[in-house]
Amino acid sequence: MNNLSLGRRMALLGVAAFLAFGVSVGATSAETLKDKVASKGKLTIGIYGAWPYGMATNDGGVAGIFPEILKAVTASLGVKEVAFEVMEFGALIPSLMSHRIDVVAGGMYITEARCKQVEFSEPVGGAQGNSAVVKVGNPLNIHGYEDIAKNPAIRVGDIRGAASVEYLAAAGIPKDRILLFPDKTAAVGALFANRIDALIYDTGTALSILRDPNVKGYERAQPFKEVVRGREMKHYEAFAFRPEDADFRDAVNMGISQRVVDGTVEKVFVKYSFSKEDAKPTGVTTKELCGSNFH
Repeated sequence: MNNLSLGRRMALLGVAAFLAFGVSVGATSAETLKDKVASKGKLTIGIYGAWPYGMATNDGGVAGIFPEILKAVTASLGVKEVAFEVMEFGALIPSLMSHRIDVVAGGMYITEARCKQVEFSEPVGGAQGNSAVVKVGNPLNIHGYEDIAKNPAIRVGDIRGAASVEYLAAAGIPKDRILLFPDKTAAVGALFANRIDALIYDTGTALSILRDPNVKGYERAQPFKEVVRGREMKHYEAFAFRPEDADFRDAVNMGISQRVVDGTVEKVFVKYSFSKEDAKPTGVTTKELCGSNFH
């Protein structure tokens, strides 16, 4: 009888412990980013590791347009420490949703497809565009997606998960002529090895490739028009958050507005070789860009 009572008591203790553990896990997973920042003062950002948008520094820190603007914006929100994770571009949103990082701060374009997954801040800076890196003299006469589509000899490279991958397909370029790479190093290596004839990249990263003294014999195709289904594409970059962190996103939006007014945003863009015009807000909102997927 005593042994039976002991067994029951142990079972009840086990159930109680399990329930307590479950409550603890639930509380942790339910913690919003606003709560986390308030209690720990730490923000972990995800970056792609590409100049000028977000990259690691030699001293173990992080620099670039978006980390620096985010630091300036969140300092007044209780953020005392900004940690970072460098990863493949295609891993940024999955890492955000799995709570490996708190914010994507790597110059991600706002697209309707991404708006279904994440909450974007308002655009940071003005409208941007993609460019094509080609051999000097542009021997294949590449000045837009249409030129690539109509020439079956042209092979084009892009980064896995980039918005421009959708544009290439929409322009009628067959999949077997679109080579996707995990990062800039792999993509540039393919260009050097003549596996591709053009590399599509956001203009900032394209300029970073060409400013490398080891990259010789290549240039930015000019002009280069991103026309998809008769419409010229304009791109707006922003910070990305989990849907449950919309309140922190809203606080960041207020901070962005303040940093535009005090000149911080312009100063950071100019620091990384962009013009004052590149930093100027266009008035286009995330709600307009996300459409019915805006929350």
